[in-house]
Amino acid sequence: MSGARRAHGLATLFAVLTLLAIASLVLLAASRQLVLAHANAQNQHRYHQALDYAEQGLLSGRQALENGLPLPIDARFTLRRQDLPGQRLRLLSTGHYDGHNVTVRQDFRPTGGGESRDALTLVGNLDLSGAIRLISERPVDMTVDGSVTLGGSVDGIATLQSTGDIVINGPQTIDALYANGDIELGNGRYRTVKAQGNLTLRGDAAIDGLARINGKAGFFSSPGIDPAVAQAEVKGDVDIAMGGARFGKLDTEGKVDIRQVGALGALRAEGHLSVQGWGAPISATVANAASYNAGNPDIRVAVQPGLKLNLQPVPRLEVKRPRLDAYDYRGQAHYVFTHAADGGVRVAVRKIHGLADGEYRLGLHPDSRLPNYLCRATDAGGVCLPPATLICKGHSPQNDCLSGSRPGLWKLDGVTFAPGVLWFDGDLEAGSGAYRNTFIASGNIATRGQHVSYAVNYAGAAGICRNSDFPDLHPDDDCRDDLFQGRPVGNAALLAGGYVNGHFRGGDITLGAATQVFGNVWAGNMLFSGGSTTIHGYISALAQAGAQGVRPHQWSASTTIDLRGLPDSFRPDRAPDGDSGGRARLIPLRYSWMDSGS
Repeated sequence: MSGARRAHGLATLFAVLTLLAIASLVLLAASRQLVLAHANAQNQHRYHQALDYAEQGLLSGRQALENGLPLPIDARFTLRRQDLPGQRLRLLSTGHYDGHNVTVRQDFRPTGGGESRDALTLVGNLDLSGAIRLISERPVDMTVDGSVTLGGSVDGIATLQSTGDIVINGPQTIDALYANGDIELGNGRYRTVKAQGNLTLRGDAAIDGLARINGKAGFFSSPGIDPAVAQAEVKGDVDIAMGGARFGKLDTEGKVDIRQVGALGALRAEGHLSVQGWGAPISATVANAASYNAGNPDIRVAVQPGLKLNLQPVPRLEVKRPRLDAYDYRGQAHYVFTHAADGGVRVAVRKIHGLADGEYRLGLHPDSRLPNYLCRATDAGGVCLPPATLICKGHSPQNDCLSGSRPGLWKLDGVTFAPGVLWFDGDLEAGSGAYRNTFIASGNIATRGQHVSYAVNYAGAAGICRNSDFPDLHPDDDCRDDLFQGRPVGNAALLAGGYVNGHFRGGDITLGAATQVFGNVWAGNMLFSGGSTTIHGYISALAQAGAQGVRPHQWSASTTIDLRGLPDSFRPDRAPDGDSGGRARLIPLRYSWMDSGS
C-alpha cells in the first residue's frame, strides 16, 4: 500500500510539474507574442514614417525638375534620377526614419520637349489697374516672381502663380491661383486656390473647386453662387461670416468660429467649434468640445477625441528666373547699328543674300541723293560711293528712316525695313510702319504711332524669304532654297536690355497706343503698356536692373494677347536662346508608381 501511495504521489507531482511547465510555456509564448506585436507595431510605424518621407521626396524632386533646379538635398529622403528610353525619366526617392529605409519610384514623360504654358512671365511686383485679355486655343498661365495686385481685369488665364501675395478686387476669369504668400479675393470665381499663407474671401468671390491653405482662412464673401465655397482644407484657424451663402465641405487642423453661414454640409475640425446665434444646418465632427445652440435640431456635432486630419500642405512655388542679355544675340543679328566717331551710322551686315558680310555705312544714293542706302564708304557729305543698296523705305523717298538718331538713341520711322534681325547699340524708338524684323536693343525700346512689327519667325517665308519690298535681300541663315528655316532668336519681336561690365542697363519696353506686335515681347527689365495694345505672342519682363524693389510693373491700359492661328514657324513658348521660356511639365506615367519596401 505504501508503494502504491508513493507511486500515486509521484504521479500527482509529475502532473503538477507538467501543468506548471505548460503554463510557463504559455506565459512565455504570450510574452513573446506581446514583444513581437510591439516590435511589429514599431516597425509598422517606422515603415509608414519612412514611406511618408519618401513620398515627400518624390513630390519635391518632381517640382525641382519641373523648375529646372537640382534635386533637393534633405536628411529625410535621398533622390536619384534615371533617364529611360523613349524620352522618359524615372525618379527614385528613399525615405529614412529611425534606421528604416523605404524607396518609392515613379516614371514621368516631359511634355513637348520643355514647352511653356506661361504666356506672361514677370519678375517683380505687378500692379494692374487696366485689363489683360488673353485669347488662346489652349490653356496658358501667368507667373509673377513677386506680389500681384489686380484692380483691373484678367480674362483667359488658366493659372496665376505668384511667389508673393495675390490681392484681387476686379472681375476675373482665372481658373486657378497659387501663392507663396497670402491670397485675398474680393471678386471672381475660381476652381482652385492654394496658398502657403492665409486666405481671405470678400465681396462676390467664390471657389467652386478646392481651396488648400497652410495658414488661416477667413470666409466673408456672399456671392450668388451655390455653394460659395465647394471645399476647403485649412491647416490654421477658420473664421466664417458669409450671411446666407452655403459652404460645401471644410477640413481644418485649427479651430472654427461661425458667425453666419447659410449651411455647412460637412465639417471636420481638430480645434474647438463655435457657432454663434441660432445657427444654420451644420454637420460636424470635432476633436474637442463645441459650443452651439443645442436647440437647433439642424446642428449635428459629433465629438471624436484624437481626430487627426494630416492635411496635405501647399508646397512652396519655386520659379526659375530666366536671364536675358541683348549682347548674347549681337552675333546672330543680320544688321548691327552703331554710331561712328564722325557721327555717321555704321552697319555690320551678316548673312544677307545680295550683300557681302562686313561693315557698311548708311548714306545717300550717289545719283538721286535719296537716303536709306547701304554702301562700303561715304564721302564727307554722307553720299555713298557706288554701289549702294536700299535697306529701308521712309514715308516718302526723301524721308530718312533714322532721322533724329544720335549716339545712344535710335529713332526708326517709315514704311518698312529689309527683313531680318536688327540690333541697335543703345535705346530704340520704333515709330510708324509695318516691319518684318526682330528688334533687339542693348538699351530700352519704345513704340509709338501706328507701329506694327512681325517677328522674323512669325513673318515666315512670305515675309522674310519672299519680301516684295526687298526681293533681293533676305537672310541666308533663315531662307534656304526659298524655304524658311527660322532660328530661336526669331521668335522675339522686341528684345531689350544688356549687361555691361556686370551691370544690367536698359531693358524697359514701353508699348504705345495702337501698337500691334506679332511675336514675343522680351523686356530685360520692365514692361509698360500705354494704350490699346495687341500682342500675338508671349510676354516676359524680368526686372534684371533690380527695379522690382523700386517700382512695380504698372499696366493701366488695355492689353490683348491673341494666340490664335499662330504660324507653324513661330514658337512663342521658346526663349530666344531656344530654351523653354518657363517651367517644364512632367506627366506621371500610369502604373509606374512603385513601393519597393524597406
